[in-house]
Amino acid sequence: MVAEFYGTVYAMEEAQKMGLTNIWLECDSTLVCVAFTVRTNVSWLLRKRWNTCLNYCGKIKFSVTRIFCEGNVGADKLVNLGFIHRESFHWYNRLPYSLFLEFFMNRYCLLVYRFC
Repeated sequence: MVAEFYGTVYAMEEAQKMGLTNIWLECDSTLVCVAFTVRTNVSWLLRKRWNTCLNYCGKIKFSVTRIFCEGNVGADKLVNLGFIHRESFHWYNRLPYSLFLEFFMNRYCLLVYRFC
């Protein structure tokens, strides 16, 4: 759970640095979505950063919706890229080549199935 909140807080901190004022967060974590709407506390490890995040969200046009894991395939691939490059920070100004298929499928509302 801490990892889900950490990723969300970090994304919102980056959005604030960029000066974004209109954000729609799609998240596959029910707990994160509920925490934004109910304003619940998170782990003490992130509490100060979480409160800063909530204050920022209150000053901009912000919405959060829950999506199913199948709608979040691109984000899962980004997590895998982050794991590969965990020793250093990478910022992508363009869509990484390995995400073109997922982006195309998401853009045109094509279904993605996961098989175990």
